[in-house]
Amino acid sequence: MPIARQRILLPKSSWRLALTGLATGDLWEGEEVEKLEKAFAAAIGVPAAVAVPSARAGLSFILESMDLEPGAEIICSAFGYPVVPHLVATRGYTLGFADCELETLGMDPQALAKVFEERNPRAVIVTHLYGIPARIREIAEVVKAHDAYLIEDCAHCFSAAVGGQKTGSFGDYGYFSFETSKMINTMGGGMLTVRDPEMAAKIRERARQEPQRDFGWLAKRLGKTTFEATVTQPLIFGAGVYPALRLASKGTDEDDRFASGYQADEISMKGRMGRYTNYQARLGLRQIEALESLVERRVANAERLIGQLSDRVHFQQPVGPDTRADYMLVTALFPRMPEMAQLLLQRGVDTKHQYMRDCADLLEGAGDFPNAVRAEREVLHLPAYPQLSPEQIDRVAEQVKDALDALGAQGADSGTS
Repeated sequence: MPIARQRILLPKSSWRLALTGLATGDLWEGEEVEKLEKAFAAAIGVPAAVAVPSARAGLSFILESMDLEPGAEIICSAFGYPVVPHLVATRGYTLGFADCELETLGMDPQALAKVFEERNPRAVIVTHLYGIPARIREIAEVVKAHDAYLIEDCAHCFSAAVGGQKTGSFGDYGYFSFETSKMINTMGGGMLTVRDPEMAAKIRERARQEPQRDFGWLAKRLGKTTFEATVTQPLIFGAGVYPALRLASKGTDEDDRFASGYQADEISMKGRMGRYTNYQARLGLRQIEALESLVERRVANAERLIGQLSDRVHFQQPVGPDTRADYMLVTALFPRMPEMAQLLLQRGVDTKHQYMRDCADLLEGAGDFPNAVRAEREVLHLPAYPQLSPEQIDRVAEQVKDALDALGAQGADSGTS
């Protein structure tokens, strides 16, 4: 049976809780949002957390709240999600970049230090990609030494940690995503972590100004998530989706919407605003309680897959023995990535590519960032989600080896050239 690139799960009792909320009148407003904020802050180890309508809305609120002069420079990683630098630029700030490194695929602290030697940025947004923490301690030292703000993009990284400290607690702010593919899925929404409680209260008030959601929004989110859960269910995927992917792959457009994670028209706030609901918070609270066992299975699958391929494949991996990754996606670099993706699809293994991009190229940033260029060209995400069995993980590994043999690949790619 073919293996999907990811598995979307409908949160437990989603429909029942929606109907119950309608009956009790606490679908939109209630005590659950505050409970989720407190539980989340405790889980990350920060003074305060604020529920927001989406991660990108949360970043927008952060940018609004910081006391920065118009035109102040904010640095983003050159390899990341283009929405992030887009928001910086559209808020009237000067946009700058620092290259990524090829171990964690996160921002390179040395590249960031060089930026500060040449200029005077007032804030840095560091992204923890695919569940692997960036070198956040070194980055935090650089940022602190120059009295700038540090913002952590933790959309992929809920339970990862460095030295026992959770990602999202190193900076002045952090933002997390609760979209359907994320570790916590409340069918949209997100959470901010905030070091300063007074600033948290200010942002919370801003979030409360968003208009209340309505039944149309609820029906759309329930319908969309139910559909995604259905088409990634193994039997449905194998019977209908996989044949469609095989057919689509025969075209000539390598950036088709089936394979690619990012599309240029997704740089928008449409559908990303609106007040976070009591209903969503109720879903989130239930998931936080059960998340640890899910993460353990995810990590076990990732380590099993990487262990079988590490002699031939360069994987994104955590740096240092005290770094804990949550492996939202298992990520490898293949010099002939499009061909590898095609061969794996033919062998029954669906993959995902170009989820992140060389943002400096897409958004006309200044300078050349060779590691970001290479990452966009070579990164491929292999399925290793917690619902896969050890036998399925072994099958993915065998198919990667067969595909490498078919491509004539010899030896491991060090990823450091």
